[in-house]
This record gives sequence, structure tokens and C-alpha cells, in this order.
Amino acid sequence: MKKKHLKIMARSIVSVGLLVWLAWLIDWHDLLGALTRIKMTWMLLALGWVILSMVISVSKWKLILKAQEITLRWSELWKAYWAGIFFNNFLPSSIGGDALRIVWVGRLTGDMAGSTASVFVERVLATAGLSLTSLIARLFGVQVDQRVRYLVLLFIVISLALLGLIMWGGIPRRFAQSQGRMIHFLRGIEQHGTRLRGQGRVILRVMILSVLFQCSVVGVNYAIFKALQISGIGWMEALYVIPVTSIAAMLPIGINGYGVREGAYVGLLANYHVPVAVAFTASILFAFLVSITSLYGAWTWLVHHPEGVTADVNRPSRSAGPATFEERS
Repeated sequence: MKKKHLKIMARSIVSVGLLVWLAWLIDWHDLLGALTRIKMTWMLLALGWVILSMVISVSKWKLILKAQEITLRWSELWKAYWAGIFFNNFLPSSIGGDALRIVWVGRLTGDMAGSTASVFVERVLATAGLSLTSLIARLFGVQVDQRVRYLVLLFIVISLALLGLIMWGGIPRRFAQSQGRMIHFLRGIEQHGTRLRGQGRVILRVMILSVLFQCSVVGVNYAIFKALQISGIGWMEALYVIPVTSIAAMLPIGINGYGVREGAYVGLLANYHVPVAVAFTASILFAFLVSITSLYGAWTWLVHHPEGVTADVNRPSRSAGPATFEERS
């Protein structure tokens, strides 16, 4: 616990330090001017893009669960996903939201291993889609920094490697015959992963949805750029810039990407002659919009969080699959 607290403290120092440094660089007169010129119509459109991104996210999660032979109502996943987004934004780690989704679905289905596998695969494919989106912009002639391109390719390789690990990886033989709870749980995750083999169409559909999700995130930011009356950066440029800022925010050096994301906005948008204050404002508006909408997730958690097994789920046999929630209880 002490080590964990030290990590949180170190990341907090990095985030605060970066934000203070950016605040020192900002021309506050320009920032206030940018805020007074905001076009609210575009901000409402940005809100619509946020909602669309959530619809896409829930849809691809449901596809993955169905491929694992776990059936849940779309509305239940909708509530769980929003609750996870709330926890991502208001806890000092994005892992907290994933853990909540795992527990939510695990309690409903009685299959915690299957829930874990689904969230893991959804995250991995989302990261691959994030990287692919940035490369798509390159195909349309957007100039991409060589170092950024290598970083994007690295994320694609890591994503595919992780996907292969859960679909074809195995528990070491010396542990495979163990009967401990952890090994039993890992066998359950492994079994759910193997169910994705031979389901190339499902993986492809989820990958396409992942790219569409990233495009919707680009849409949120593009609308914010328009709201701030930023010129010189079109849709294709945004298609390159925004995924890269998201990749930067994923680096484990700050709290929930704060400071790192703002620095990435400022650095990348400077290539399009966007003033530091305006780029910083765009980043803050994006974070604010996502945080405000995620408050709906707090409501879904307080009112609808599951207490027991209620879902329609096809559970594997006891001899081959993970223990059910009732069995573990």
C-alpha cells in the first residue's frame, strides 16, 4: 500500500508540475478571449459526439460478451459503462473504471472471469483502434512526425500481442493442474479468450467500431475547435492530433492523463499555429465536457448497481469453466 501511495503521489506531482508549467506559458488574456468567443452551438454538437461515442463503446462491448457466450441486456451494459467512465474521471487511475465494469457484469452474470476477459479484450481492441485512426490520417496526406508514427506502430504491436496472449496464451504447465482459486480464475479467463478464436468477423466488427469510436472522440474535439474558432486545423488534421493526445494521456506518468494530455495538445496544435492558451483551453474543455457527462455514471452506480446474479447468461459446465458467483460465494 505504501508503494501504491508513493506512485500516486509521484504521478500527482508530475500532473501538477506540467499544469503549472503550462499555466506559466499561457497568455491569460488570450485564454479569456477564447472563452468569451465560444460558440455554444458547436459545444452542443460536441456533447452529441460524446453520447455517440458511448453508444459505440457499449455496442462493441456487447459484441465481445456475446462472442464469449455471455448475454446481457444492452441497457445494463450502458449503465455499467457510464459508471466506469465516472470512476475513470474521478479516481486517480483509469483502471478503477475497468474494475467497476468487471465487478458489475461479474455480479450480474456470476462469471467474473468472463467479465474480466471481455473488458480486457475491449480495452486492447480500443487501443489498436486508437492507433489505426492516427495512421488513417497519414493515408490522407497529413504530415506525421516520424517519432509519433513509431509510437503509434508500437501501440498496435503491443495491442495485437496482448490480444494473442488472451486468445492463444496458456497457463504454465506446472500451474495448470493446481486447484487454487487464482488458478481456477485464470483458467476461466483463458477459456473465455479461446472462445474468440475463429471469430474473425466479430474481432473485425469490434475493431471497426473501435475506429468509429475514436472518430467520435475526434468529432468531440473538432466541435470544440470550431467552438473556439480555431482555424487551420481541419477534420483530417484532428484525426491525427487527437489520437496522439489520447496515446500520450495513456502513458503512466500522470493522474488520469492530466498535464500530459494538455501538454500534448499544446505541442501538437503548435504545428498548426494554434496559440498555447487556445490549445490549453481546448484540452480543458474536452476534459470538462467528459467529466460533466460522466456524472450520469454516478447516478447509474448509486441507483442501479447490481447486488446479485440476475442476467441471462450461458455458463460453461463446471468441469471446464470458471466458478459461478454462487459457487464462489
